[in-house]
Amino acid sequence: MLTANGANTASPIDHAVAPFYSSASLSRLIAHDGCMMAEFDLNRLEQQVDELIRLCDRLREENASLRASQEHLVGERADLIEKTELARSKVEAMVARLKSMEEQL
Repeated sequence: MLTANGANTASPIDHAVAPFYSSASLSRLIAHDGCMMAEFDLNRLEQQVDELIRLCDRLREENASLRASQEHLVGERADLIEKTELARSKVEAMVARLKSMEEQL
């Protein structure tokens, strides 16, 4: 709110709640017994709550999907580590046999 000399006296609360009101609603702030009262735009608030509910539902589904993907990838990684270790041990065994054959010649 601006005073007669042009200074802004808006409280931090005014700025914090501003996103929940349309500019028309903010312009309808009225003084009552020294306290500021706002005319709530209930339809806008209801739309925002509905939007938040949809967002939460979407994020919950996405989170479940990501957790399932992660579980699958962790299992796949474990399988690949096991195959890599098996291949490493086979290669090491072949190298040892080749060295022993070379020594026999």
